[in-house]
Amino acid sequence: MRVRIGRVARELAEIEEKIDRALERAFSTGLQLPQQGDSFRPALDVYETHDSVLVRVEIAGVQPDEIRITVDGEYLQISGHRRLRTEPTPDRHLKVEIPEGNFERVLRIGAAYDAERVDATLANGMLTIVLPRAAAEVHRIPVKSE
Repeated sequence: MRVRIGRVARELAEIEEKIDRALERAFSTGLQLPQQGDSFRPALDVYETHDSVLVRVEIAGVQPDEIRITVDGEYLQISGHRRLRTEPTPDRHLKVEIPEGNFERVLRIGAAYDAERVDATLANGMLTIVLPRAAAEVHRIPVKSE
């Protein structure tokens, strides 16, 4: 099975390379870069532990001051902006796969969490948000007699 997967992966890589060359020939003036304001959707993972919900977002190249995180009820919103291209401007782009621009992700977190203790850390291009579970409140319900 491993040999078959390896062969298929090589064949797919060859097809991708052929498509890239064909597109380069068709658009020989160079690639059209996304304009400012374009958006992208960063990859994320959501994990649940016994005491929290962890959200990890892949946003390499984004500065902490370019990120906005809000919690509202059961929703978590992560938004921001990534600027990657710098001067001097290249004469021609050979391949552009890293998106630039605005991003936003909104997640519904089903578990009740303590919004006052939410923590966010950015390290090595990964944003990690920890949503601690809210302490379970026990309410005693009085029984009335008639």
